[in-house]
Amino acid sequence: MIDTLHTGLTTASQLGAVKANGSDFALYFNTLLIVVIVMIVIIRQFTARTVTRRMYFWVGVLIVRGCIPPGPGELKTASIVLLVLSLLASIAFGAWRGVVFPMWKEPDGRVMRKGDRRILLLWLGTVAVRLVLGAIGTVAFQEDFNANALWLGMGVTLAVQHMVMMRRREVPLGVPQTGKPAASH
Repeated sequence: MIDTLHTGLTTASQLGAVKANGSDFALYFNTLLIVVIVMIVIIRQFTARTVTRRMYFWVGVLIVRGCIPPGPGELKTASIVLLVLSLLASIAFGAWRGVVFPMWKEPDGRVMRKGDRRILLLWLGTVAVRLVLGAIGTVAFQEDFNANALWLGMGVTLAVQHMVMMRRREVPLGVPQTGKPAASH
């Protein structure tokens, strides 16, 4: 199992940062992989689920993947500034989603959550801001596409969202009468 994980991480690190003159296959594969994982994570946001620490699984996967060498950015001023701005946007959107995410307490005491239209719009905003910042880096500063920054940003935004939701879990929540979420606090 450890060898399989090591092999997977090594392969993933080789696909992390793709220079403009690099392999198109690696670029497309890594982009497709990011899209698939992000879709899985986002789709799961719209099914009723218990709010638990298990939610951090995808956070760990995304953040670890984002930090695998060569890392999420080059040591150039423009790269660092764009990475910091994109991570700040990830933090802001994660906190916003965490605050407005519909949550309720079941009669058996489990705290549940299920995304709604606001959560979808906030996810679209998160992705759009990250893509715009990436495009600015590519067009204005001739930055190479670096998928690690995307992995890291998605992990950070999920981490912040989950932290806020875990804190909200401690606040008394309404019990739905019809199986639908109570009003969000």
